[in-house]
Amino acid sequence: MRVSTVQIAGADRVGAMRRLFSSLSLPEHAARIAIKPNLCDYRAPETGAVAHPEIVAPLLEVLREHYPKADISLCENDSSDTLASNIWRYVGLDEVAAKYDARCVDLSRAEWVEVPIDGLHFDRIEVPVPLLEADLVINHPKLKTHGKTRITCALKNLFGCYRPKDKGFLHRFLDEAIVDINLAIRPHMVIVDADLCVEGNRGPTQGLPKRLGLLFGGSDPVAVDACCAKVMGFRPRSIGHIRRAARAGLGTMGYVLEGDLRGRDLDPYRFKYSEFKHLFMRAARRVVS
Repeated sequence: MRVSTVQIAGADRVGAMRRLFSSLSLPEHAARIAIKPNLCDYRAPETGAVAHPEIVAPLLEVLREHYPKADISLCENDSSDTLASNIWRYVGLDEVAAKYDARCVDLSRAEWVEVPIDGLHFDRIEVPVPLLEADLVINHPKLKTHGKTRITCALKNLFGCYRPKDKGFLHRFLDEAIVDINLAIRPHMVIVDADLCVEGNRGPTQGLPKRLGLLFGGSDPVAVDACCAKVMGFRPRSIGHIRRAARAGLGTMGYVLEGDLRGRDLDPYRFKYSEFKHLFMRAARRVVS
């Protein structure tokens, strides 16, 4: 499976996004497009923790070039600590959406339907109708470390699409919950914002910003996540939800890296992350629970 990568040259993020899209297979027509960004906390875009207007704007611009008459929506759900109804303005995506005649959709107020799945924990999940009815669904995660799962990228980004606002109970079986929501919602494409990322054991929201200046893209979320994990310095098979997602048939961990990183030394892109701290905190959580 192909995973494409583009280096952002200076401030030319639009050019980088165009080059990335040129390497991807887009449908000829799409009347309704839904984009799932990563808006997990009230954090400034400069922290690297949330979707950045400087990347979302080029994404919308290139989509408008391909689909000038499409109904384009940025879709986010309430999280344990946020309300989707007001986080758009906090991050600055409301103005970006308006510029490109797109809408900000609060999934918590949308219609939801139950979808049967052959899941690892659930056999049925409620999912938002806007993501089911779109002709083109784009998963648009940030590339970040995560204190519990080591990394968060495409697969983890859909975790926010569980309907309950308080998603804490899902953390008891987090890897399985990540796989199950991806079985219920199948985006057509992944566009990873790896421009300004987050590293360290306090990710995804409290870690340290790390500038990579990259974009990743592909149609297979498992391959994209495996590739991104490798670039970050992790063994993809050490990431529980990636390994389980591959076994569940969501994609393949095998990939061919194409584009600007092909054949390059990946050591400079390695993220800071203490495996000792990760294992210690995992053991501590088991004792407390």
